[in-house]
Amino acid sequence: MSIRGLGPLRWLALSLLAALVVACGSGGATTTTSASEPTDTAPASSPPADETTTTAGEATPTTEAPGDSEVIELSFSVETPEGDPLANLLIYFADNLEAELGDRVSIQRHLGGELGDEIAQMELIRAGQVDVVPIGSDIVQLDPSFGIFDLPFLFPDRDTVYETLDGEIGQVLKDSLVETSNLVVLGFGENGFRQITNNVRPINVPDDLNGLKLRTPGSETRITAFQALGAVPTPMDLGEVYLALDQGVLDGQVNPLGVVQEFSFYEVQDYLSLSNHVYSPITLAINADRWNELPDDVKAAMETAAAAAVEQSRADGQANAENLVAEMEGHGMEVNEIDVAAFQAAAAPIWVQLAPVVGEEFTNQVLEALGQG
Repeated sequence: MSIRGLGPLRWLALSLLAALVVACGSGGATTTTSASEPTDTAPASSPPADETTTTAGEATPTTEAPGDSEVIELSFSVETPEGDPLANLLIYFADNLEAELGDRVSIQRHLGGELGDEIAQMELIRAGQVDVVPIGSDIVQLDPSFGIFDLPFLFPDRDTVYETLDGEIGQVLKDSLVETSNLVVLGFGENGFRQITNNVRPINVPDDLNGLKLRTPGSETRITAFQALGAVPTPMDLGEVYLALDQGVLDGQVNPLGVVQEFSFYEVQDYLSLSNHVYSPITLAINADRWNELPDDVKAAMETAAAAAVEQSRADGQANAENLVAEMEGHGMEVNEIDVAAFQAAAAPIWVQLAPVVGEEFTNQVLEALGQG
């Protein structure tokens, strides 16, 4: 029978049955979502980026406490450039200290008067603006006891100087500098025995100094000594001396041979007179407050580094004494030996004159130690 042969009622019944079958089949269909609805579930919350989590057995991060691993920052300064005895002593010390402490120390090196002349250097170290400075003859402006080295013809040779500096007299000077200037002495290097250069005449006897304008350090004791010998002492910044000699503002100057070489004074001076009239140590000093802040092992490393630097500085001074005279002659300077006996006779009254400035008790102590009391 065809569908068309069905009566109206049977047709209606079949249509209702088909509709029910379709409805039941669609009951398990998936639901649909609009584009604006999320299709995934939200992820589990995670810790903020600046937080760390640890699981059992993992170490919790820690902050390293300051102590032996802390970097010690130090500032070193000197008036002169590398090659000069003062600068060389500072460089030796810095190199040695870095070798002793490695990455534990960081040193700023200010060479060649970057922070000023020696007077400025002394002000900076006392103010704690730099930590370590090698100081030459101007140290007498901090402590008059160091004027003992301005007494002419007091020390006959280097061995006597070393024994004096490394013994009881040296300790007196160290103690005095702490009291007067709050500076701790790390060691005494060598600037050397001073010689006289000039453009007027060879210096053989004291009368040859009459009227000569000589650059000297600005210490009262050095000025007094050369005035007593008949010269016209003229304090001047070391960096200005070459031009003053070249232009005739000065007749000459007094310095160790290492300084004569480093500053090329042989280019503007005709005569070199080997007088050895005074010995100039280099006082390697550290600000006492900074010293007291340092750990004991760092202090020990500094002492070791300074001792080695002093040894090298003194070796340089001895080598200069042996080699630089010939070098000066090679540069065309006329070299002569002075009449030591004549100058010693002239120097004796100067010791008496300077004793009140240096300190009479200390002067007498030194003279007795040297067998001249």
